[in-house]
Amino acid sequence: MFKILTDAVDEKLALISPVLRRIEEGGQTADLRDLRYYLVRALRLFERNPGIEAAADDLYTAAMVVVGENTKLSQPSARGRRLLKDAHLRFYSRLEAAADRVGPYEYLVVPDSPIRQAA
Repeated sequence: MFKILTDAVDEKLALISPVLRRIEEGGQTADLRDLRYYLVRALRLFERNPGIEAAADDLYTAAMVVVGENTKLSQPSARGRRLLKDAHLRFYSRLEAAADRVGPYEYLVVPDSPIRQAA
């Protein structure tokens, strides 16, 4: 399926936001798997980009901290929630900036097939 890159980025970001909301509201390991899946799909939109990869790592790490707090505490700490929101904003802005640098008239093929996991 052919898409404008900025539309594909918006679509990926729209899938990540509800997962982060679930994590913040008491999410567990299954939500981390969903987040990892959507992050990988978002990273595949671009050639290797260390800034985006670092932001994705930060976001996943912050989500892991919040999920860890969810299992130990009745709710995640304010610091954990803040780190998660900051990491989400940083990832969002990196993806948006990268898509804007590519330009509005460049198209790409976005594979919609599931990612194979190593056995």
